[in-house]
Amino acid sequence: MVYVLDKQGNPLMPTSRYGKVRRLLKEKKAVAVSTKPFTIRLKYEPETKITQPVTLGMDPGRTNIGLAGVREDGKCLYQAKCQTRNKEIPKLMAARRQHRQTSRRGERLARKRLAKRLGTTLKKLLRRKLPGYGDGVMEVKDIINTEARFLNRLRSEKWLTPTATQLLRTHLNLFHLAQKILPIHAMVLEVNRFAFMALDNPDIQKLDYQKGPLKGYGSVEEAVSAQQNGTCLLCKHEIEEYHHIVPRSRRGSNTIGNIAGLCQKCHEKVHKDVRYQEKLTKKKEGLNKKYGALSVLNQIIPFLAAELAKEIPLTVTEGYITKQFREAHGITKDHDLDAYCIACSALSDARVALSDTCYEIKQYRNHDRARIKSQTERTYRLNGKIVAKNRRKRMDQKTPSLHEFYLEQKAKYGKKKAKQIMRQLKVQKSIRRYNDMARILPGAEVLYKGKRYVKQSQLSNGQYLRFAGKGDENYPEKQCSYLRKTAGLKYI
Repeated sequence: MVYVLDKQGNPLMPTSRYGKVRRLLKEKKAVAVSTKPFTIRLKYEPETKITQPVTLGMDPGRTNIGLAGVREDGKCLYQAKCQTRNKEIPKLMAARRQHRQTSRRGERLARKRLAKRLGTTLKKLLRRKLPGYGDGVMEVKDIINTEARFLNRLRSEKWLTPTATQLLRTHLNLFHLAQKILPIHAMVLEVNRFAFMALDNPDIQKLDYQKGPLKGYGSVEEAVSAQQNGTCLLCKHEIEEYHHIVPRSRRGSNTIGNIAGLCQKCHEKVHKDVRYQEKLTKKKEGLNKKYGALSVLNQIIPFLAAELAKEIPLTVTEGYITKQFREAHGITKDHDLDAYCIACSALSDARVALSDTCYEIKQYRNHDRARIKSQTERTYRLNGKIVAKNRRKRMDQKTPSLHEFYLEQKAKYGKKKAKQIMRQLKVQKSIRRYNDMARILPGAEVLYKGKRYVKQSQLSNGQYLRFAGKGDENYPEKQCSYLRKTAGLKYI
């Protein structure tokens, strides 16, 4: 299909009359707007602007979303599936939180050093009155003047998590993307509300929904042991001890989602080695997020339906109706094909007429404001071997700091020998690398030898580019020119 826009940029009915399209372009009565999907804009006013009703079907999802534009007779005019980047959001939010905590910690330490220089500090810990802490008084190590965080945050009733908010916007943006090239008159959305307890146990009774995850267990530890089949989460030996992923000292909860069963050896490794701690966190996240994608979908479906209903007549359908239509017409299961079945299930007399082309859409990050690319830690070596990192321990640091190393040597050899060892240390300073704030991010549209591509990544400091869908083949950046530098939803 060639998609057609009028002089004002409003969508008309697409056409497969390629000869007429060529003549319009040759006679300069139309201009090409996009090559994928191929779209032209007329430079004259046509005699009529009659459009047939087009129904857009959407198969919602977290990682993959299907779209299909269908005519009343079942003819498919548009078929696409989108690969989202929703799973990256939790990682980005965690990195953002870490940078924010580091920044605030630095500010507090700066105030502390200033107070020490001016002689306004106390030898013992400072006691401050802060609202929200029991009797209202707590001891603090740094100069803190803000109230408890949980008292200065207000959320509206329509608040969604960042992951759910991004996914909701992605679905709405995909609808608007299709609306730019198709005269959509109505929309059909598949709505499913997943009951996770029923997914685990198909024979569940109604009363069992009122029971929590500890039903049938005498304690949290028993429930965790049953979840892990009585074996250590890291090495599959028998569980001997239980570990809090987020420590109780940092307000970690005493729930199934925050406790892991470990053997004694693995428990010691987790407390001493940061690599084992990261491995354990990932394994536990895998257990907790068994139905993570479905959970996010459950959150956004009501909001998505409400937002779409404001813009276009909306019909909702359910998964079993889609399945019946698919099996009745012998259609294979895929995200774009499901979207076609969703759209056809709402039409009265639809004959199956699938499209030969399915457009692939990939989502890229629109902006990356990170100024710091990476930063190495200050390292101390003795005879070429790393013995300490940083003067004092940073947050969650497992390796010994310089201060701890000195205390250890002092306890072993005495103060004089310890100072001699400290003078032998070789220091490797911390290195901070910065991003080029004017860099062109992945998702930019590139013209190479007359063809349009989407930038996937770059190599050799930007001298070579890699394009989406082209594997590991490298393209010289000097021979490329940028059509659009913006990212977002891109046709591959």
